[in-house]
Amino acid sequence: MPRTGNWLRRSALIVGLLAFVPVGRAELRPGTVLGSDNWEEAKGLLPDEFLEAYRRGDFRHEIRAWDPPKLGEEPIFSDALKENEDRFDLDKDGSIIDRRTGKPARDVMAWPFPKIDPSDPQVALKIVWNYFYTLYYGGNGHYRADLTWISRRGLDRAISVDAFHKYFEGQHPRFREGNDSKDLLEQTYAHVLSPADVEGILSLTWRYRDPSARDSVWTYVPSLRRTRQVSPANRSDGFLGSDLSQDDGPYFDGKVQDFEWKLVGEQDLLVLFDRVSFDQPALLTRLPEGGWRMVIPGGARVGFQMPDWKGVPWCPVQEVLIRRPHWVVEAIPKDKYYLYGKLVFRFDKDIYLGSYSSKYDWKGKLLNSYVAIRTNIVRVAPGEFWGWAGGAVALAVNWKLDRATTAGIVTGTDVPADSRIPLSTDVFSLQRIQSFGK
Repeated sequence: MPRTGNWLRRSALIVGLLAFVPVGRAELRPGTVLGSDNWEEAKGLLPDEFLEAYRRGDFRHEIRAWDPPKLGEEPIFSDALKENEDRFDLDKDGSIIDRRTGKPARDVMAWPFPKIDPSDPQVALKIVWNYFYTLYYGGNGHYRADLTWISRRGLDRAISVDAFHKYFEGQHPRFREGNDSKDLLEQTYAHVLSPADVEGILSLTWRYRDPSARDSVWTYVPSLRRTRQVSPANRSDGFLGSDLSQDDGPYFDGKVQDFEWKLVGEQDLLVLFDRVSFDQPALLTRLPEGGWRMVIPGGARVGFQMPDWKGVPWCPVQEVLIRRPHWVVEAIPKDKYYLYGKLVFRFDKDIYLGSYSSKYDWKGKLLNSYVAIRTNIVRVAPGEFWGWAGGAVALAVNWKLDRATTAGIVTGTDVPADSRIPLSTDVFSLQRIQSFGK
């Protein structure tokens, strides 16, 4: 009987373990196309709202494998990580402080928190700061972006925006500029190029290090010939009436200290990656003034541009799915007038870039989701730094109104994008946008 009892206990344990193994998951191997005929195989590997999109046949993508280069293996980044070990902490506001002095940290490079411990009460905040320092390491940028409003009918509206981003933290030493603005963390300037009814609208944002200082945001509207300072609370609202908010940015661009953060857990996810960045070599050239220019290849990137596409018109069609490990983090806005009452973010555990975010109202109902489509990573110079290649399309889906907005390059022409470039603070001056009204 003892042997029988042991056998029964072992059998029960095996059955219990098998209950957590998704049936048929092995079929989602590289080369498989995920769609309405096999969507169940992706249970647990996608946010629920996107799993449902594959079930309906709205989305359809091939699965690929990818062994990414490790940013931590880049010599300069790696050395910085060693210096950062146990050096930084967080104060009561969620700002980074230097343990040695107890004062706000300055000139941090690489991830300020190289070791992430899920049991740490502040782990969620540390993950989010690591995400921002991945962006900072990518450097200043100048990009052209197309925003498209898409419904089930197809394309409803499109605008083109020229944008500049300047960071005062985390820059690669080769491209680091002097920081005379000790109170600033980053600046953004955007210029709407077309169509005619919005051409010339300008937006300028200054973000401060001080956790109690709200963003300064100014807008110039040509029809009024006036520059107006607007509330930073509007950053959760749709940009120019779209389903993209200013707090979306490259994935999340809200002020860290404006939210309460909590680690929800860990999860493997099938993440949308730009196929072009894998299938074509990166068209990178070094700029004489410093930095790099990448030519983003044109072509059809969204469903409405494909005559034979059967899914939703806003589906990114040049993407593949790659399985990646993630931290799942929840954010609750401290501002009760913020449009969303809860946001759920997913950050890649290897590089801290984001993939899917889900946005809920204050009663817990899902309203919108945002997908920051990832790209391949390339080494642009041996022993110097890493670069991100590709011209992916970001996607904001409004589930309630059954529509979406994309951001990225969806024109048929090649478009240059500059990164790690020197940018004068004059580009982000209030005087510059005021001069447009004269």
